[in-house]
Amino acid sequence: MKKISYLGPKNSYTGQATKMLAERIREETELVDLVSLQAVANSVASLDADMGVMACYNYLEGLVQECLDLIYENDLRINRMQRLPIVLSIGAYKENTSKGEVYSHPKALAQCSEWLWSHYKDSEQIPVTSTAAAAERVAETRSGLAIASSGVLEKCGLKIVAEDIGNKKHGRTNFTDFYLVARENGQEYDETKRYLTMVAITPYVDKPGLLAEILQQVTYHNLNNAKIHSRPALDDIVIDTLEPQMFYLEIMDHQASTDLRRCIDSLRYKLTPKGRDVETVRILGSYERPES
Repeated sequence: MKKISYLGPKNSYTGQATKMLAERIREETELVDLVSLQAVANSVASLDADMGVMACYNYLEGLVQECLDLIYENDLRINRMQRLPIVLSIGAYKENTSKGEVYSHPKALAQCSEWLWSHYKDSEQIPVTSTAAAAERVAETRSGLAIASSGVLEKCGLKIVAEDIGNKKHGRTNFTDFYLVARENGQEYDETKRYLTMVAITPYVDKPGLLAEILQQVTYHNLNNAKIHSRPALDDIVIDTLEPQMFYLEIMDHQASTDLRRCIDSLRYKLTPKGRDVETVRILGSYERPES
């Protein structure tokens, strides 16, 4: 039996994505809900769980920085991705629709900012660990309002005040992508399928045009970049800059493909200082591209 940890409680969006990913594994699984992304990553790294599920990207709010950092710091590998449409509603206990506190996950509150400004701009917005936790809290205290899916609100016995209150961007339904992470690489390469590979790059040199040089290597090897994100370097490195940076690149290919292997080799050669045994490029995993 495979144990899969995820950010709970059970009725959260992460819980739904975990069930979908577990079905794709086609093995007997035990799903364990935990209290934070840190706890999920730690459970996999410490062998308490075989795999973990973590939200990595939202269409409206963008990258979940903590997710990639935890994968990097715990030396985990992304095995699969699951895309889940996010349709948020707001509910209250029975007839209590007072404009007091509004509870939800911080990302959900941000994703509903326009509706909240129009209808509840004077209400205090209180972040909690998940949308499901928000619904449970309002049901238990019988006060305030919760933002979650209609299904979760109804399961908690709440009355739906308004449905589909999320911000709209280019008329497209909001979604969140979730990673299934493990200690080892997952599926074998199938040339008939489309893949994404997340790569972490920590340059141990700094010079003008460094990022452009990295991206030129991606282009030179006939590859396309789906996403790029920079942040202060996580590793303890010493280079001639006060704020060393690292980059996360999501490249549209599998790590076992000839083009990507050659690209990674070139990047390591160009970015590793001579005589230094340091890790400049780390592959965080390859996974099938979700349907748009």
